[in-house]
Amino acid sequence: MSAEQQQIAELIATGNDGRMYATEPDRLRRLVRYELAREERLSQPELRQAGVGLIALGEYAEAQRVLAEAVSRAATAHQRVAALINLGDAYRYPGELAEAEPLYERAIEIAQAESPHTLHFALQHYGKHLIDARRPHLAVEVLAEVLIMRQKLGDPALIASTQDALSAARAAVGQRTI
Repeated sequence: MSAEQQQIAELIATGNDGRMYATEPDRLRRLVRYELAREERLSQPELRQAGVGLIALGEYAEAQRVLAEAVSRAATAHQRVAALINLGDAYRYPGELAEAEPLYERAIEIAQAESPHTLHFALQHYGKHLIDARRPHLAVEVLAEVLIMRQKLGDPALIASTQDALSAARAAVGQRTI
């Protein structure tokens, strides 16, 4: 990870609602603009990280453009899955759910076929999308599957993230939460 990617990542946090936000918006905006000024020379991961920064800043149209370019530059299945998930988020956050869903579905298909270690990430974001799309019953099914996958991985932060999302999905259908 480049120094700029690391700085961008450090300026983004996840709120109680599971969405990314900028902890220092002005600083993040300057850093993202600096990166995008040299967009043609950015590596795919650097471009993707700049797109994530734009999501955290709420600059969704620009994030969609940047992340679509990151998808087209992806050289590996892992890069394609990550960029598709982020592009899906760039549509989901402002409520463009019809545009987001096929991106998550494509990320899941690629993960299943070519990058199984990324499947839990793709399914997690799809589950969050399903909550937003008012399909919480399906979200509960998907996120319960993700929870099992992440428990096998044993990463406490990933498990907690999925438990939070699963609780939100269950709350949306009136089930007991975790």
